[in-house]
Amino acid sequence: MKKLILFFSLFLNNLFAVEATCNFEEVYKNGDVQEGILMLSNNFLRYQYIKESLFTIISKKDQFYLVRNDSKIVQKLSENTESLENFMNLASDYPEINDTYKDNDLIINVEKSENKFIKRLSIQSDDVSLSVNIFNCNFNKINKKYFRHFDFVEYTQ
Repeated sequence: MKKLILFFSLFLNNLFAVEATCNFEEVYKNGDVQEGILMLSNNFLRYQYIKESLFTIISKKDQFYLVRNDSKIVQKLSENTESLENFMNLASDYPEINDTYKDNDLIINVEKSENKFIKRLSIQSDDVSLSVNIFNCNFNKINKKYFRHFDFVEYTQ
């Protein structure tokens, strides 16, 4: 869970000057891979794992909600959000995102695409070693219904 929260926060804050729907692939040090869909729009975030046994995180107005993909049960995230808040500050650099960010033991290396959007993140700390690939981005307007945690709407590509 901390790994996911750590990643989310990188995309929040002023990054939402761009509307984007992208695929993501998280690759962990032990070889595990998780895939999903990332949606960003005007202070909203949707980070949806494809696997039915996992979840979707919705962020709006500095609040974070976890929605189980299998049961649609909603849980407000109120603990371990410090990492989210920290990454929100980092994301405010978009489109002039730095190549490296450091905060205490956390190091994030950023590889950018041709349009300066995030292509790959390497996240390293004492607690996590993770690479996140972001691809197939579409920069069209996103319907706000996809950012509701109650009256949750499925998103499929």
